[in-house]
Amino acid sequence: MRITLLFSIILLVLLLSGAWFGFSRYSANLEQRSLVVNLPSIEVSSMEGRSFYLREQIGTPLILIYFNSTCPICQSEAELIRKVFSEEQKVTFIWISSETVAEVKDFRDRYDFANLSNHTFLSDTLFRLAVEFKLTTVPATLVYDSKGALVEFFRGAVSMSDLKAAVKKTHDSSR
Repeated sequence: MRITLLFSIILLVLLLSGAWFGFSRYSANLEQRSLVVNLPSIEVSSMEGRSFYLREQIGTPLILIYFNSTCPICQSEAELIRKVFSEEQKVTFIWISSETVAEVKDFRDRYDFANLSNHTFLSDTLFRLAVEFKLTTVPATLVYDSKGALVEFFRGAVSMSDLKAAVKKTHDSSR
């Protein structure tokens, strides 16, 4: 009798744990997708201090990277993206940080992005992007197709193979 009761309790705990894990993964994915389905109309600052509107970038596949210049993962990804995607002209990279224009410029120059026409660096000291997307960590990488619809969303580190696959999806969805 005791063994049956113990077995029943263990089975119930395992079932409830599995259900909780499944629901938490499902709801986190649903929340994440619902936040950023379409490229938002957010105003941030260019390196020249002019207004830059994200929504105006619709028309080409876009990779939006929310970063911080002191973040080791962001630094590593910048190096990898510079190597892997420096010749990729079929996608626009928009790098946004909540840091000052001077700090963002330093990061851009450190990783030699200044002369690449498909990489734009922006400052968002008012945290508009972080508030809109409910971002609490860096990096966050959002991939949009040419119509401004979300294709992929990565929180934290992203592998270059996953990023390449996301870029491929943007081109596939544009047809």
